[in-house]
This record gives sequence, C-alpha cells and structure tokens, in this order.
Amino acid sequence: MKTWHSIIYIVVALLGFSIITVFSTDMSTIRSGVNSYQFTKHLLWIFVGTLLLITMAKVDYHYLQKLSIPLLVISFILISLVLIPGIGTVTNGARRWIRFSNFFGIQPSEFAKLSIIIFISSYIAKNHNLMSGFIKGFATPLGITALTSGLIIMEPDFGTSAFIAILSLIMLIVGGTRIIYIFFTAIASVPFIYKLLFEVSFRLDRLKAFLDPWKDPLGAGYHIIQSWIALGSGGLTGLGVGGSRQKLFFLPESSSDFIFTIIGEEFGFIGAMIIISLFVLLIWQGLKIIHAAKDIFGFFLGLGITVMFGLQAAINIAVVSGRMPTKGIPLPFISSGGSSLLFSMIGIGILVNIARQSLESETSNLLTDKTETSETSNNSILPLRIWHNVTSKIASFSWR
Repeated sequence: MKTWHSIIYIVVALLGFSIITVFSTDMSTIRSGVNSYQFTKHLLWIFVGTLLLITMAKVDYHYLQKLSIPLLVISFILISLVLIPGIGTVTNGARRWIRFSNFFGIQPSEFAKLSIIIFISSYIAKNHNLMSGFIKGFATPLGITALTSGLIIMEPDFGTSAFIAILSLIMLIVGGTRIIYIFFTAIASVPFIYKLLFEVSFRLDRLKAFLDPWKDPLGAGYHIIQSWIALGSGGLTGLGVGGSRQKLFFLPESSSDFIFTIIGEEFGFIGAMIIISLFVLLIWQGLKIIHAAKDIFGFFLGLGITVMFGLQAAINIAVVSGRMPTKGIPLPFISSGGSSLLFSMIGIGILVNIARQSLESETSNLLTDKTETSETSNNSILPLRIWHNVTSKIASFSWR
C-alpha cells in the first residue's frame, strides 16, 4: 500500500468518528429546542475541505515555495483585521474570528499556522548553508515568528501563539539553527512569559485550576472536572453512540475543544485508544513521507505539517485529560469548527502531493545525491542529515 493511501484512510477514519460525535452532540441541542445547525455546518466544511484536499494533492507543492512570502503577508493582514472592532467577532471574550454569515467565517490564526510552516520551509531551503549563523539562521526567521505570535496574543490567544512558536523552533532546530541561540532566547523570554501567565487573571486562574480544580469546581475548574466525569463514565466500552450525559449542557465546547472527552464517554477507553492510535499512525506515515522527500523544501514542509498534527493532537488530549492547563486547541479532523478542519485538510493534501511526487520522481533523494561534495555543503546540511537518519529508522519500521 502506498503511504499516501494510508494517510487518506486514516483521515477518513478520523472524520468518521468526527461525524458521529458531532451529530450526537448536535442532537442534544435540537432536543432542547435550540438548533445550532452545528452538524450541518460540519458536513459542509468536510465537503469543502475534501475538495481542497483533492486540489492540493494535485497541485505541485513547489508552487507554495514561490508563494511563501505572499501567503505570510496575507496571514499578517488577516490577523490584523481580526483585531479591528466591527471586523473581528468576539467569542468567549476573545476576538479570533472574521465572520461573513452564520455558516461562513475564518479564524486567521489557523491560516497562520500553515503559512508559517510554508515560510520556514522555504526559508530553510533557500538558506540551509547559513542556518548555523545568528542573523540568517535564527534572528530573521524568529523575528517573523515573533511578529505572528505577537499579533495572535493580542486577540488574546496565548495557546495558539505558543503553539506556533514551538512549531517554528522545532523546524529551525532540525534545519540547523544552533540550540545555544534558542537557549539564551528562552532565558531572556522568562520575564515576558511570566507576565503573560501570572499577571493576567484568567490565565492565572487556569493554572490554579490545573493544579487543583476542586478549589473552584463551578468556576475555573469546571471544564476539567466535567471532562473527568465524562471520561470516567465511559469505562472500557463506553455508553454507546448518543449515550453521553455530559454533552447535555454540562461540558462546554463538547463538539469542539472537548470532543475527545465525548468520544471517551460514548466509545469508552477502547474508542479513545483507537483515536490515539490513528494519530500515531498518521505521524508515522508523515515521517515516512518526509523521509522520501526529494528536496529540502518538501522535507521541511512535510515535517512541519506532520509535527503540527502530532503536537496539536497531543496538546488537546493532554488538556481534556487534565495533564495540561485548559486551552482551546482543537483536535485535528475531529473537532467541529470550519477553519481548523479546512486547513488540516489542506495540510493533508500537501502531504499527499509530496508523497506522490517523491514516488514518481526519478531523481535521487535529497540526502543521497552524490553531486554535493564540498565540505562546506556537507557541514551545513549535517543537522538535516541527522534528522533524516532518525526518520529513516521510524519510516523503515514494520509490524511484520
């Protein structure tokens, strides 16, 4: 079976869980006399996302390298627009959406995730010989990332801002940025991070609730307590499809940020482990794709998208199980909400395109090309060579 076939099957399975669970949660609102049309909107976004997946799977991913700067500029414009009253829509105290109707809206921070991945991939591909230097290899790409994260913090959305920063740093480390630069930058950022976490009341409340949610069971600790109740109620095999009790207005965001909790309640521990296994398989197949990539841009583009899916899934599951402070990070392909689903499907389309081109290409692999002989070039690509060897070990793993 081709790797990109496996990717599609995994995504279809995740979407299947999503459709069933979103339908289940939406039925509870309809029975109460409140029709949110969440399920209808979810199906619409899946349809649009599928069309974009097919499109991106057929469009040469190298065009994205040429469009990396324009896409980045568009993301800056959209994030800036969302901060303007009258354009950005306020939801739960944060201005994160630009809505055009009840059925259509966009969350610019989701677009920013993908645009940053494309930009950094293109930047490393063009400057891989200079990535060990401070200005070219660290300060310039970090400045772009900091600007993006800074605009998103103003929404405010600290979680997505931190997510983009971590994702970017992972790509830069693999690309050859010296860790010592990141180490001292992290130390210098401590006062700023402290101010954001401990001097902003609602974030401090979330941290306290994470340490002991029972101190404020009806306030900051409410989400995680209700999530624990739901997961505990599911047991081994769950309460059955539609059997969730916590979705009956006990657990907020039950179809979006906390949808994994509802899956655990209705499908039990077995269902939850199936979801986790599917994401593990998705990451494994993603690593196989980037290992076979025929050029540096394809390698880092695939790496960024794969890490984005894996990191986002890990954070979401950690949050709903109480292993991290509560934060609105959606579960890829499963949480309802148009922007996250839409750009996740686009990401899968890009991965499929990388896989197809690597399979069809008659050229040698980016790290087995014998034409690169200079000592300078070999040294500059050493970090990539190390990570390529790591993905090689994972990609060659077989259950047989």
